[in-house]
Amino acid sequence: MPRLDVLDEEFGEDAAAVLHARRRRIGERLLMLAIVALGLGAIGALAFAWSNADGPVRFEVQSAATAPKSAQRAAAQEEIERLRGELDALKNDVKEITEAQHQAAHAIATMKAAEEDLRRDVPPPYWYSNPATLDLAIANQPQWAGLRKRDGAAPASPASPQ
Repeated sequence: MPRLDVLDEEFGEDAAAVLHARRRRIGERLLMLAIVALGLGAIGALAFAWSNADGPVRFEVQSAATAPKSAQRAAAQEEIERLRGELDALKNDVKEITEAQHQAAHAIATMKAAEEDLRRDVPPPYWYSNPATLDLAIANQPQWAGLRKRDGAAPASPASPQ
């Protein structure tokens, strides 16, 4: 790959100026690195001093840090108790609704059974809505045959219930 030094010579860039700019950038980077290292060292020294410190300063800072935590814990406990109360109320509501549903299902079943009993006991109002009347096997039974002999002829239509 061709080098770009040829372009620098062609456009009049001075090699000394390029070298000076490169050294300046390296110096700026080293200075930035030194500042970061110094800052980290200061933070480490403060953390070490803080961990070894005893006395009222440390106690005051710790109590100030733990006071909001205890208030938050108390508020959280109150919220938990409130939610437990609501949960118990909801459980009671569900029990009541389930019991009402079972009672309603029992009442419906009782009503259906009573309806079926009534349908069995009451004859249908018309002869053509009674399946037993339409069955030809019933017409061949002895009681119907006796009616035919007495009347002398077969009835034109089955007898309607009275």
